[in-house]
Amino acid sequence: MITHLEHEIENIKRKVFTMTDAAIEAINDSIDALMTLDDKLAAKVIQGDTRIDKLEIQIDDDCVRTLVTQQPAASDLRLILSFLKINTDLERIADIAANIAKEAIRLEGRPRVTTTGDIPAMAATCVNMIKTAFEAMTTRDVSMAAEIISVDREVDELNIQLYRELFAMMGDNPQIMPQALGLIMVAKSLERIGDHAKNIAERVIYYIEGVDIRKENKDHSDNK
Repeated sequence: MITHLEHEIENIKRKVFTMTDAAIEAINDSIDALMTLDDKLAAKVIQGDTRIDKLEIQIDDDCVRTLVTQQPAASDLRLILSFLKINTDLERIADIAANIAKEAIRLEGRPRVTTTGDIPAMAATCVNMIKTAFEAMTTRDVSMAAEIISVDREVDELNIQLYRELFAMMGDNPQIMPQALGLIMVAKSLERIGDHAKNIAERVIYYIEGVDIRKENKDHSDNK
């Protein structure tokens, strides 16, 4: 028979996965709105951010209440603590997607800037990082979660490449500066989403193994 604690954890998990789906949808829709300059789709992303904010508050409240009333131990405690942190990352991812949607609205009507950098591919990588992190949580696969950290470095490199290309294009043609700066902001936003996806992967490893690899990485760097 399922315990009250197990019921509470399943309730939190269901809400976290719902929030994850909403955040991923916001990323995809914001990039689609940017590439097609669809202001209606962009507005949908911005309006949907309010729903995600409300869900974040519900999850926070549920986690705190469960910690106080059920006093979970071991892996259950680590899972709830991880959900608290992941909840914040997901909310920030949705905020970033809303900012990209606002940029899509701002760029409407301006000539399109063509670059060799692939913003949709960069966004798809970020989405895959998020999905993989939650798959690693479900399957308790530490290796899968750890791979996300190396993928984040690839996203960082893509952001740098796109920045350099757009900066050079502005030098050659100052008239495209508003569009180029907008795309630089979008690429930087996607890099931040990648950082949050990496954070989620680190929380997953903490849940599974009880090890905070952020501290381990810092200690390793300090000892170099």
